[in-house]
Amino acid sequence: MSPSTKPITLLTSEAQNHLSLDLRNNIYAALLSGDGIRNIESALDRQLAESGFKDELRRYITDLFRSGQVATVEEARALAMEKIREEGANGVVGNGVNGNGDEYDLKIPRKAVVEGTKSVRRELEKVCEIVED
Repeated sequence: MSPSTKPITLLTSEAQNHLSLDLRNNIYAALLSGDGIRNIESALDRQLAESGFKDELRRYITDLFRSGQVATVEEARALAMEKIREEGANGVVGNGVNGNGDEYDLKIPRKAVVEGTKSVRRELEKVCEIVED
């Protein structure tokens, strides 16, 4: 934490039960004022690339355009997000099938979730005092 800033105290129970709008805005502002958001994005991007998720997503989106299922980037984004949410909610791996019978695994890899969570915690600790209660 920068010595010139007033520490933001974050109780873990408060985080689990939703943050107040003011506290959330203060945390976002603190993360945006430094490298926090960029560091979190970088960690997630690296994990998604290393796991092959980004390649699988690219393959899925390419096939959406080639098969004619979508004509715009927005349509492709919407279908991809729907598929990612569906697989994450159901815990299903590779249940989507395109016209060629190829399956797509668009479940966010567990390692990316774990490492992403660690990255968020590290960055929060730079701008907040996290109190376990």
